[in-house]
Amino acid sequence: MMQSPLNYSMLERRFLYKLSEEIKKRYALMGLSLKENWKNLVFQMTNEDLACVGGKANWKRTYKVVRHLADRTVIQFQQNEKGELVLDHYHWIEFFRWNACSNDYTVRVSPELYDYVINLTKKFTVLDLHTAQRLESKYSQKFYEFCSQYCGDYRYVDPKNPTELYKKRVVKIDLSAFRFMFGLSELKDPVSGDVIVKPKYSRFKEIVNYVIAPAQQELYELYKDGYCNVWFDYLAADRLNAKSAPTSLYFFMYTKEFPKSKDSQLDRPWKEGDMPLVPFETKKTKETERRLEVKDWSKMAPLHQRGVIVKFLTAYLKPEEVKYYLSKIDESQRLFPDSYAQILQVIYEKQRQEKFAKGTRAYKRKCLVDFVFRKNLENYGWSIPPMKTTKSPKVCELK
Repeated sequence: MMQSPLNYSMLERRFLYKLSEEIKKRYALMGLSLKENWKNLVFQMTNEDLACVGGKANWKRTYKVVRHLADRTVIQFQQNEKGELVLDHYHWIEFFRWNACSNDYTVRVSPELYDYVINLTKKFTVLDLHTAQRLESKYSQKFYEFCSQYCGDYRYVDPKNPTELYKKRVVKIDLSAFRFMFGLSELKDPVSGDVIVKPKYSRFKEIVNYVIAPAQQELYELYKDGYCNVWFDYLAADRLNAKSAPTSLYFFMYTKEFPKSKDSQLDRPWKEGDMPLVPFETKKTKETERRLEVKDWSKMAPLHQRGVIVKFLTAYLKPEEVKYYLSKIDESQRLFPDSYAQILQVIYEKQRQEKFAKGTRAYKRKCLVDFVFRKNLENYGWSIPPMKTTKSPKVCELK
């Protein structure tokens, strides 16, 4: 269920959680490690049992869910031992019966689930079914499974860049893989070409508004109220330009044991103005430590710091740019008294680069505008966008 695309409704998943719980209870008792014993995996249910899933006033909704699951085909893409693609179609519920006299239900689980349940005994994710059944959205349920899967001692390794050290409980996922996992991409039968699932939310903004953000808020609220142990933050990454959709997403998993922050005011979803979310471990090298000791800008008086900044800006930028950046830096210094020191540090580090030192003044100006003030400052949680300029019209000259 967790590895398949999200093609179940919220109530269907609630019922499957309940079914999984019952299978677990009977696993040892019925000897379900042997496939032949699965033919006897039958559950007797009443309206009260159905009410545990859909609510007392809406037990008929659960009845319709069970009836629907008996008709639905589970689709599972996997590889066999030879690495060949195999497409499985099977049912969660093989048999469903209602008795008019006793007004109860008989549900028999499909024996085809045997292989998947046996695999779970080797590699599994622990879920709190009470939490899972409390969730009000299928996307929240899927995110809860996703967070539970990676909230332990997990550390992601990027196959494209295995030397990059990620923080624990951070997962990078391609947007295309995310869409598949959450049932948002088109799903076709590889044999017939028939569309099994239609695509949803083609724009990334829609995915955020209707899938990610509501699920994040629901999990966080339950976490805050003590009903859930996990929640997540997210970061869009790898955009081709400022207006394009990201191609990757980073998800940060937080728990009571590993909170986002020890400060309760900051143990909440990221919002504009917060320190940037960084998925990588900070690499502390001897070279970095030595560079920071060369100039301890924070020991200088603010007035002296500002004077050095003016000299730096004047040496590399145009007069109108000096005025623009100095006003932005002064504005930040009034709110955050270490801003002058941070500006001096990022400029100083750029000056130490051989390519910068040998570059022309135009190249140095471009480095400061496009990288130092825009990118490098992000390490301190802020940045300065380039000054907007109006291009003067071209004048044709007679030669």
